Amino acid sequence: MGDTVLFGRYRLLEPAGTGGSAAVWRALDTTTGDEVAVKRLHPIVVADPDARARLLLEFTALRRLDDPRIVRVRDLHVDDGEAALVLDYVDGESLAERLARSGALPAEEAVGIARNVAGALAVAHGAGIVHRDVTPGNILLDRSGRARLTDFGIAQRSDATSTLTATGMIVGTMRYVAPEQLRGGDATPRSDIHALAAVLYEMLAGRPAYPAASAVALAEEQAAGPAPIPGIDPDLDAAVRRGLATDPAERPSDALAFAASLDAAVTEALAEVAATEARTEVFEVPGERVVRSAAVAVGASRAFGASRAFGSAGARRPSVPAAVAAVLLVGFVALASVGGDPERVGVAGEPSATPSATPAVPSAAPTPVVTPAPTEAPVAAPADDEGEGQGRGKGKGRGNGGGKPPKAGD
Repeated sequence: MGDTVLFGRYRLLEPAGTGGSAAVWRALDTTTGDEVAVKRLHPIVVADPDARARLLLEFTALRRLDDPRIVRVRDLHVDDGEAALVLDYVDGESLAERLARSGALPAEEAVGIARNVAGALAVAHGAGIVHRDVTPGNILLDRSGRARLTDFGIAQRSDATSTLTATGMIVGTMRYVAPEQLRGGDATPRSDIHALAAVLYEMLAGRPAYPAASAVALAEEQAAGPAPIPGIDPDLDAAVRRGLATDPAERPSDALAFAASLDAAVTEALAEVAATEARTEVFEVPGERVVRSAAVAVGASRAFGASRAFGSAGARRPSVPAAVAAVLLVGFVALASVGGDPERVGVAGEPSATPSATPAVPSAAPTPVVTPAPTEAPVAAPADDEGEGQGRGKGKGRGNGGGKPPKAGD
């Protein structure tokens, strides 16, 4: 295929994706020397006036948008036998490919991708354009991991007086279609927010929010709401669910507001983890493990739940807060066995030792002093500098479209 040159300029190199109406090729612009993506209508539809009109609408829409989070359009060529859109080539993969390859994403990465797409949608909505097909296949990830939105093939001007879509016709990809679109209503910017929330849910859970295969089943699933996402911070889960609200009025007011709600959830959870780590005071003396107080143990346990939202979905990546929480909970049990006074320090010694409790060290002291119960002779507590040394070290797309993955400008 290296000998095929379209319009005397674009040398086709290899396929990069295909869809119902077009195929996307990685190509070489022989005039500039740049790699580009050529979205080429299938021969069977190239003579269809509606298909050619949609290609022109996509070109017109993209020409109005100039943002690094949106795949840039370069050219449009239409003649008797060919119709093609020329776009920037994104060296990477689609989000659909990434999810198929690795499953659920770490929450930090998933929120970052959603934030990029929300920014792209804000630019489109500001220009009066509703995307109508925000899906993992239409989100491209370059080699640096930055997300770029593509495939404005069924985008619609929000102020358009005419449309190529028949009245009452459902347009979009089934799993991501908003309830109002499913009922035959017009797509709005909040419909795009619903689709992005469904994509974010899939990134976090590793499964679609609504796996329905029919419009009737989808309506039932949307009415019931999506299944809980295990291991996700409640604030982040709530932000995703607001984006998926069946009533558009209950969703964030715009794409930037949705992104802000995600950032707020991330900030809150990370702040809780950081605060818990700052309060944690775990240290060791030979043969003994010490926990500062029951309140710290409980706080660490709560932080562990929050920290799971910022590891890979589930528990594929152990975190420091998780390890600290586990140690704290062991100490909490020891503390309970000696009376559980929240202002006291509990000591769990060797099996033959008798647990004891001593008053908590005043805040002015650099290190709490802990002594086991006396046996034959009192055991001297370690000096401040020695205790410090023993305890601190141990306690703490390719392509640019074309329909199904690989996706790139279709």
